[in-house]
Amino acid sequence: MNKLITLLLLVLSFNYANDKHQTNTSKDIVKIEEPKTIITSEVLNITDELYNLQIKIEATENNKHNLVVAIELHNDSYFISPNATRDFKGKFNIDLGSYDKLDFNGNLIETPRSVEEFDKHPFTNGLVNWVRVNTIYKQSLNVMSEDNFEVFGRIQFTIEPRCSLEEIPFALSYQNGVIKIYSPKC
Repeated sequence: MNKLITLLLLVLSFNYANDKHQTNTSKDIVKIEEPKTIITSEVLNITDELYNLQIKIEATENNKHNLVVAIELHNDSYFISPNATRDFKGKFNIDLGSYDKLDFNGNLIETPRSVEEFDKHPFTNGLVNWVRVNTIYKQSLNVMSEDNFEVFGRIQFTIEPRCSLEEIPFALSYQNGVIKIYSPKC
C-alpha cells in the first residue's frame, strides 16, 4: 500500500512539475516586447525590430522650429504614407491634439516622397503610397505664446507586415523660448 501511495505521489509531482515547465515555456514563446524608448540629447529614439524612429526639434531661421521624425525601416517593413490619397486607418500621422499655444504650420513634408503604386491585396485593392525606404518627415511648428507651456502628441502608423498599430507618445515643452522634446512616460 505504501508503494502505491508513493508511486501516486511521484506521478502527481511529476505532472505538476511538467505542467509548470510547460507554462513557463509558453510564456517565453509569446513574449511581446514594447518598443524601447531612449532619450539622448534632445532626441527621442524608439527602437523596434521593424523600425527605428527618431524624433527631434530642428531650429530654423527667424527663430522657427520644425518637428522632425526620421524612420529607418528593417526586415522589409513598410507603412502607408500620409500622402496616400485614399482614406486608410493606418496612415502615418502626427497629432498634437488641440492646444492654443502650439500648432502645426503648413503641410507635413515627406523626404523622399513616396510613389503611388497598385496593390491588389484585399485590404488595399487599389492605389496606395507605401513607404518602403528610410524616410524623414518635417512639420513646421507655430508657437502662439511667449509663456512657458507643455503639449503632448503622438505619432501613429500601422507597420507592415506585422499589421500592428504603432502609437508613439511624445511631449514638447517650451521654456524661456526653447522647445525641447521628451518622452511623457514615467
